[in-house]
Amino acid sequence: MRFQIMDSYKALSQEVAKEICSLIQEKPEANLCIAAGHSSLGVFEELIALYEKGEVSFAKCSFTAMDEWLGMNREDSGSCGAFLVKNFLSKVDFPEESVSLVNGRCQPPEKELERIRRFIDERHGIDYMLLGIGMNGHLALNEPGTSFDSTLHITQLDAVTQKVGTKYFSDAPVLTGGMTIGLRDICDSGKCVLVINGERKAEIVKKLYDSPPVESLPASVLKTLDNSVVYCDREAASLLTI
Repeated sequence: MRFQIMDSYKALSQEVAKEICSLIQEKPEANLCIAAGHSSLGVFEELIALYEKGEVSFAKCSFTAMDEWLGMNREDSGSCGAFLVKNFLSKVDFPEESVSLVNGRCQPPEKELERIRRFIDERHGIDYMLLGIGMNGHLALNEPGTSFDSTLHITQLDAVTQKVGTKYFSDAPVLTGGMTIGLRDICDSGKCVLVINGERKAEIVKKLYDSPPVESLPASVLKTLDNSVVYCDREAASLLTI
């Protein structure tokens, strides 16, 4: 895993967007998986701007959502699916049949996990995984203690995630579970990129930088990979001495 400190969140977002565009130029049918969360917003803005300029098209690409709150789908305001549609998917040209959002309302939920697995397998995996990190070190909704060998699964939310997750909602619902790709799914991706911005993430960045790969810190699984990079802005990296 490589740490890269960028001068600003803007510079970070531009660099990641440039990487994604380069991948699409090399592989127009690339399968992208981008986190639904505030860390992705800058990258979304850059990609949308490049699309509007005609410098990139997603018309042959696929998009795989990585997680969703249990009991919710894209129709729920504040859901991961709604976030992705509002901030990115509705503003570019992914074909509808090539977008897989997670239906957390599906019963039984295992049926939805099977559908997601088929979607990924039919596209021969995920080519580019763009992640954010939780305040407790989670990746997607893989909470502390999740096995590094985990695949698509139903998860019980950590208390930190339950609290932080309510920021996406106007009515502060009780969040208890989720559907998520596993840490093994993340590791199996063609490239794994973790973006971290803002001073509020400085402590978890230092913990990640100092930690060996341990399941109590899910993001540390990236340290086992040669194809992973962490992009931090200077605020997020403020406690590091590198």
